[in-house]
Amino acid sequence: MNDPSKNIINRESDHLFLCYCSFVNHIKGKKLSIQNVFVTTLQEEKLKTILKTILSLDSDQELVKMFLEQDQSICKSKYVTKWTRNAKYIHGDKRKTSKKGVDI
Repeated sequence: MNDPSKNIINRESDHLFLCYCSFVNHIKGKKLSIQNVFVTTLQEEKLKTILKTILSLDSDQELVKMFLEQDQSICKSKYVTKWTRNAKYIHGDKRKTSKKGVDI
């Protein structure tokens, strides 16, 4: 059976996540897809901190997991794939990349 308290927590977390996405849309001044909200959050440390505080997340990995639980299509997005290839830091490791986004 479903635990009623877990059900409430999940619904509240979903609501807070959607409120956060709306917040990002407002501060950016345009409607962003969830993929763009994801990348924007990873790029801006202040937004990352806000989301982790709102949802009581301890790490960036939990933050990424939350996005993926909300919408699995994020990992299939060409925009996200392109951004991660060009990102200087992934999983806390420094990666050197060429101008074409290929690992060196």
